Amino acid sequence: MSDGQMTITICYAHSASQVWISAVTLPCGSTIEHAITASGVLQACNISQADIADTGVFGLRKPRNHILRAGDRVELYRELTFDPMESRRRRAAHRKAGILKRKHLKKSKVAWQEYIGSSPADPKKEPD
Repeated sequence: MSDGQMTITICYAHSASQVWISAVTLPCGSTIEHAITASGVLQACNISQADIADTGVFGLRKPRNHILRAGDRVELYRELTFDPMESRRRRAAHRKAGILKRKHLKKSKVAWQEYIGSSPADPKKEPD
């Protein structure tokens, strides 16, 4: 690598199991927008600029005009497919109704003991 050049890694997750990663060499002083264009991620993943909700560097959100440094990992974020607050409300309603699965319960003693105590196969209770 000659002077005035730097290597950047670009990451885009199609889904939880498919991640596109590419390394590109750019001139020093390049921005995230330059890295997106030079990487070819839009063509390789068949997405448009509108499909990229936000960008970041090493997990920290950064605007597209952020100037990169050598070795940075640029991450391209998609839109969420669900609303986190709505998911939390749904879990709370399930917990209140008693239909939440064991794996979703937090490991707090009170919630765990209430769940175990309400199960039909409770060894502490005597059979009828």
